[in-house]
Amino acid sequence: MMKMCPVVIPTLNRYQHLKRCVESLATCRYAAETELYISVDYPPSEKYREGYDRVLEYVNGGIAGFKAVHVFFQEKNLGTCDNTFFLYSKVFEKYDRLIYTEDDNEFSVNFLDYMNKMLTRYENDSSVYAISGYCWPVDLPKRGEAFMTPFTSAWGRGLWKKRIEEFAGFRRNEIASFLRNAENRKALKKHSIHVYKGAVYIAADKHYMRIYRGDSEEFWDADFVLQIYQYLRGMKTVMPYITKVKNFGHDGSGLNCDDTSGEIFEKQLIDERQTFDVEDAIELNADELDILRHYIDNGERTSLKERIKLFLMVATGLNV
Repeated sequence: MMKMCPVVIPTLNRYQHLKRCVESLATCRYAAETELYISVDYPPSEKYREGYDRVLEYVNGGIAGFKAVHVFFQEKNLGTCDNTFFLYSKVFEKYDRLIYTEDDNEFSVNFLDYMNKMLTRYENDSSVYAISGYCWPVDLPKRGEAFMTPFTSAWGRGLWKKRIEEFAGFRRNEIASFLRNAENRKALKKHSIHVYKGAVYIAADKHYMRIYRGDSEEFWDADFVLQIYQYLRGMKTVMPYITKVKNFGHDGSGLNCDDTSGEIFEKQLIDERQTFDVEDAIELNADELDILRHYIDNGERTSLKERIKLFLMVATGLNV
């Protein structure tokens, strides 16, 4: 019998997004055997109050279609990071794995089927950090059902408790130590200029996004941190060739996504099949990795001003 994995959703004030997300999950195969954990964060200011009140009305009205629904209400604002890890701690009292999703995703009918099967298939493979239900809008030749990638996406991600515990030991000084070596920097730039820049900004403690849980040195498992972690550890994410998730968060309502590129994600065609036939994920060849790298880097250019800034951060800002 397949081990069923709970789903966690941190949320705050995006009622329409949350409703779409939960209702699409409820249509998934195995939803009736799945426990759902939702944590409603407390609004940090009054501008979030109206949406927050609608979210409260929605979750208090009853959510059907799942084995059980656990809803938690925060009494002070935790922020996305700590609200997420609050849910992790609750789930790990009972389970050794979970499926994380932001509240702005919509899922294919076979999303839970895919996630549960692949989490079982790769739970003992230490080279796999996570199972992603999302695939970027890239033109990869389909050679199977899923592939291994050194890049990752949080838009519907399956995680094991033991991997998260290992990641909890990852620190900024490890990135800084790695970047002090010129050959390491050269290799990381070749891997991805986007990931390289993120690593430099994090190592110098200059990244514009929040990267730590609370006031500690423990990283939040956001995409840009995990892509550095996976590179340094030689780990990968399993990703489907046909996306099982589409995202509606590029509407200006989210924490880090703007409203300039959302249409491409909202209109992605998701898998229409009822079930997922499990098989080993494909190892991508060099040409296929280049396709992914080009998408991740998105034609990223580095101005002279930024090159000087990066040089100075590497030269003087890695003293941790």
